[in-house]
This record gives sequence, structure tokens and C-alpha cells, in this order.
Amino acid sequence: MAGEASGDLHAANLLLALRRLAPDVEAFGVGGERLRDAGLECVAHSEELSLMGLAEVVRDLPRLWRLSRRVRRAALARRPQVAVLVDSPDFNLPLARHLARAGIPVVIYISPQLWAWRAGRVRRIRRDVRRVLCILPFEVDFYARHGVPAEFVGHPLVDELAPVMRELPPRAPHALALLPGSRWHEVESLLPAMLGAAGRLGTTIPDLEVRLVVAPGLDPERVRGLLAGAAVELVTFDRHRTLASCSAALVASGTATLECALLGVPMVVGYRLHPASYLMARLLVRVPHVALVNLVAGEGVVPELVQDAFTAEALAGEAAALLGGAGGQQQTGLAQVRRRLGEEGASERAARAVLAVAQGAA
Repeated sequence: MAGEASGDLHAANLLLALRRLAPDVEAFGVGGERLRDAGLECVAHSEELSLMGLAEVVRDLPRLWRLSRRVRRAALARRPQVAVLVDSPDFNLPLARHLARAGIPVVIYISPQLWAWRAGRVRRIRRDVRRVLCILPFEVDFYARHGVPAEFVGHPLVDELAPVMRELPPRAPHALALLPGSRWHEVESLLPAMLGAAGRLGTTIPDLEVRLVVAPGLDPERVRGLLAGAAVELVTFDRHRTLASCSAALVASGTATLECALLGVPMVVGYRLHPASYLMARLLVRVPHVALVNLVAGEGVVPELVQDAFTAEALAGEAAALLGGAGGQQQTGLAQVRRRLGEEGASERAARAVLAVAQGAA
């Protein structure tokens, strides 16, 4: 069960690894195009789970409940040997309760961010989940403190980006990447300010190249409709190599920040929520940074522009500094993040752990 675009990608790589280890594996569930291409029989499309904040979740509870019922019925009818739930905790944790009650072993791959907020949910995981496969190194300690079996398998992005990391392309000195997120409402919220920043930069950097990297699962033509004639290259193929060729990036908080870190691209991270979601997050969140790259580093390696601070003017100022040479100051911290994300082979390590649970060995 994978809801986000990044979750769909990592779950697809997990399924491919499972099939290499056990070619007769059959899989069904919720997924996007990547999982479908990997051989998942889709009960529903992952777009139905693409929610961003608390307000959005509350609004869509009836639809989420109907989707959960559909998935539960499929699981009860087919009795899988193991259920692998990927992120999307507001959907997957209630689903885990139903599956566990039915005697279906549950594995979580890509932990919900309990260490950041609503940590009390860990009690439900301890009750309903056999094993948590962590992709961030600090998560294992969190689960150990709460008595939950967990292991760090490494971050699957290392596998995904390895071919580009081994042979990085030449870096264009004035190429700026825009990564406004993997969910449509996220793109609508963040892209206008990013485009505004690019426009400001273009007045002082005549040879500026702006490359908008479209996340998998988003409709490029729909994204193009937001450009309003801006001089921006829309990138839908060879995304990682294009990103690696840029000297700086404006990035939505999330997995894309780790992509930039692995490719050594200096960045400015932006984060903006629905006002109600942001207010609730301010009350509940218990971590010092919003960017994953800063959380993995354990310090503020890259600048974060959050909510009202996320403006075209602020983005342009930070990006101008990076393009002017300040990006080199981030490289030591980014190298530390790369080391902490682990070696290649994350998907295979996760697949072996899933098979161990399915076969009753874990």
C-alpha cells in the first residue's frame, strides 16, 4: 500500500527486488504507475491517498474510509502471507489494525514520521506491526526506545540515483532547478513563489537557466499550465541527471531534498501548508527542522523558508547566494548526509526482511 509518489517508487523497487528473490510472488494493493509497472495488481490508485496536511485528511475522511473498506475486503478474500504498508499513516495505521486482527502479518516500509509528531501512534505500531523497515538512520533508535522491532535497511534513493552518482554530469554555473513537490496541491502552493524567484534572478543573471523537474505521477501539461509563459524548461525525463547538472535548487520539503543531497546540489528548502494544517503542526511537531536533509545531518545544513517566510523575494536572495558560490559551504554537510543514508542495496535488504516475515522467520 503506497500513497505518495516517492512511496510508489520505493515500493515498486521493493516489489521488483522481491520478485528477483522469489519469482512466484503475487502482489495486490494500492499503488501508482511505478508499482503497476512492477507488477502490482491495483485495487486503487495511489492518487486517492495524496493528502498533504491535517485539514486535508479531516476533509477527506469519508473517502479514505471507503477506500480502506475496499482494501480490507480484498485482503480478507485473498489472505496474503504479508502486508507491506508504505508511509501514509492516516490510512495505513487503521488498516494495520484490521489486518492484524485478521491474522495477516504487517510490515511497515518507510516509517511514518512519528519521531516528528503524534509519537503516541507508536503504541498502535507496537500492537499491530511485526517489523518496521526504516530508511532514515535515526528512526531505529526511536523504535528501540518504544519496544518496536525495527531495522535500518538504507535509503532506496541511493539505489535509484547510483548510476548518476557514479558519473555526475558537468554542472552548469547558472542552472537553477525547481522541485515544487510531488502532490498537485503542493505544486499549486509552492510553484508560484519559485517562479517569482526565478523571474527576479533572471534580471540580474542574464544567462540563468531554469529547469522545473516534474515529479513522477504529475501531469506535465497540467504543470505547464501554471507557468504563465515563464522561460522555464519542463523536465520529465532523465530527471536526476538534469538535477545533477544544476548549481542550485529550490526544493519542496520532502524526499526531493535527499535527492539533491545525494547528487551534491546546494538547495533552499520551502514548506507551506494550508493555514489550519500549519497551525496544528506548530502545536504538534517536535523536531527542530522541516527538511529531511537537515534532520539526517542533525543540523541546519541548508536554509529553510517556512510558511509566511516562503516568498519569491526570500527564495531569490538565498538562490542568488548559492549561484554566486555560497553553495560550496553546504557540501560538507551534504556529504555527511550521503554517508548516513547507507550503501546501495536498500531494496534488496528490505525485500529479504519482508520475505522473512512472510515465511514466519521474523
